[in-house]
Amino acid sequence: MSAAFDTINRNQILDVLKTIIKEDELRIVRFLLSNTEINTTINGSSKAMPFMSNVGTPQGDSLSPVLFTIYLENALREIRTTLPEPNSSYGREIPSEITYADDVNFIGHDYANIAKIQETLE
Repeated sequence: MSAAFDTINRNQILDVLKTIIKEDELRIVRFLLSNTEINTTINGSSKAMPFMSNVGTPQGDSLSPVLFTIYLENALREIRTTLPEPNSSYGREIPSEITYADDVNFIGHDYANIAKIQETLE
């Protein structure tokens, strides 16, 4: 997952948040995500006109890591429900994940399951 915070689908994170926070809190997050302006600065001076962004979470905002963690946990739960049960007679295992603050790695023995994970995340 390169540029993890930049890849978050805002509508999906808002859908997840609807189930866990109050409407007033959701409205604040929606406002934060819908009013994101990007400005390019080189050596302290602005080099281009600011523009609006409609993907990812705002860089440098203290809420972004929390939103990413919630988004990632929801994605991992979805992945776990879509993968088949392990078949002990063939020694197949469900891939496991190693999660970091802004990244995740999947480890598994079955390419088909890893491919399904990638498809789910996309």
